[in-house]
Amino acid sequence: MAIVGEANSGKSTLINNILGEKISIVSPKAQTTRNNIHGIKSINDTQIVFVDTPGFCKTKSNINRILHKNAKSAYIDSDTILVIIDALSRNNTNIFNFLDSIKAFEHCNIIAAINKVDCATKESILGIASNLKDRNFVKHTFMISAKRGDGINDLEKCLVSMSRDGTWYYDEKQITNLPISFRLAEITREKVFLLLHQELPYNIYVETEVIQEFKSKVIIHQAIVASKPNHKMIIIGSGSSMIKEIKRLAAPDMKKLFGGKNITLKLFVKIEKNWDTKKEHLRNSYLA
Repeated sequence: MAIVGEANSGKSTLINNILGEKISIVSPKAQTTRNNIHGIKSINDTQIVFVDTPGFCKTKSNINRILHKNAKSAYIDSDTILVIIDALSRNNTNIFNFLDSIKAFEHCNIIAAINKVDCATKESILGIASNLKDRNFVKHTFMISAKRGDGINDLEKCLVSMSRDGTWYYDEKQITNLPISFRLAEITREKVFLLLHQELPYNIYVETEVIQEFKSKVIIHQAIVASKPNHKMIIIGSGSSMIKEIKRLAAPDMKKLFGGKNITLKLFVKIEKNWDTKKEHLRNSYLA
């Protein structure tokens, strides 16, 4: 099932809430989610595979062309498309245009969720609901708060009822298809964006180079890859203050992935001009 929506509409927050664990990073930065991230929820005899897709973006950079291509492949291949609509957005034209573009999809169910209803005005919610009602190909509409969890149970029940018979793709206890190296890299990238989203462009990435796991501790070596020398100085900060803060925030999330073992995170910053056009870096960041 593909989760589709505008940037910062709450797709990643929703999938994390459903799974009860953070697998998709969240930040105020548009296009934080770059990959088609698979989250797996096994409920009794049903397994639902959620695909968190990158948010819509109009810029024409190489990386955004890749993101658009990846997102499109996800919803074309899915048997259900869940469209998230931000009730706080001032303009939902793009998302409704997207809905109209997929109305002829006969291979999948199309459902919608109006998110952030706990913060939105009644007029905004009713306006979106009215627009959805006019689109009778949308089979179900839910009012949710991905952050608080409101309406999530009803959404899950609907997804289970629409599931098709077939073989499970993943083990019952598995919650994502992502390797641990990628999840660790995403944790660090999230902290970089949380701390520096106004100072940095989004086209940095983090590569986990070495993981050394011992009985009671884990040592992780990562490279933060930026495209310009001045970005390196911003990430490091005066007296290494910023990179120390990135480590401090990232370590607790990493600790959870290793059952509470102590984390030593070793970060360095390197410059790779136009990294998003190089196959090696695209592979390392799971974009190709």
